[in-house]
Amino acid sequence: MNRPQAWSNCDEDIKSFITTLTEKIKNEIGNNLVGIYLHGSLAMGSYYRPKSDIDIIVVVDHRLENETARCVGIAIALQSKKRPTIGDIELSIITKEVAKQVPVPTPYELHFGTEWTEKILNNEVDYSKELTDSDLPSHLTYVLQRGICLYGQPIQDVFGEYPWQSFIDSVMYDLEWILDEENILESPYYSILNISRVFQLVTENIQKVHSKDEGGEWGLLHLPKKFHPLIQQALDVYRSPKIVSEEERKTGGREWNSSKLLAFRDYAREKLLTL
Repeated sequence: MNRPQAWSNCDEDIKSFITTLTEKIKNEIGNNLVGIYLHGSLAMGSYYRPKSDIDIIVVVDHRLENETARCVGIAIALQSKKRPTIGDIELSIITKEVAKQVPVPTPYELHFGTEWTEKILNNEVDYSKELTDSDLPSHLTYVLQRGICLYGQPIQDVFGEYPWQSFIDSVMYDLEWILDEENILESPYYSILNISRVFQLVTENIQKVHSKDEGGEWGLLHLPKKFHPLIQQALDVYRSPKIVSEEERKTGGREWNSSKLLAFRDYAREKLLTL
């Protein structure tokens, strides 16, 4: 059974992997490190081993020097190659000023994801550039509401409250991509669960963040019944113990009905993009 995992009860190899990653980051950053924080599915108790990534925010006291950023990036990339799961590390390093004020656009010191591994190891990253990430305000809201401190100062002392409407704007920006053209066909279960989660966010209006798992369950209770089989399929694929290749992760290795996906997209367009 592919049980939903939380940090408190995750598989030992996953916990060991993250603990080692944390130690490597601490060693590279040293006294400049404020804290390391887990967010996303593993923090919210809906981590599914064959599908989920490991989401981490690192906060530093002041900006990283270029050489330090390079060494941290290499340490993370090398640790990523030892990961026991298909899902990779999704990690951003930000300063404590950014964590507290959450400016828009939101700058970061370093970002890591699957597509960054070879760039970092091949020394193709320019660490002198000032870069921003439109997804960071959303991630920081998840850290503040449901994150876990792996090391360092408590979350409430480090992260500032991001305006809720601005958080919704960030979520809607991501939703626009999902609903654009036929993008829903590219990553079906991710899109379905995220659409359901957005419906939950704007309908409940209680300023609380939710996991994709929770969004899907909400959708089965509140969205039109004609979409329930599609939402259930998305949840089944997300929760499936089946190990899929990196290429199959977007579809879960399953066949999807294109017309039903596009019908759900059209319903979401009508209801959500007019808000």
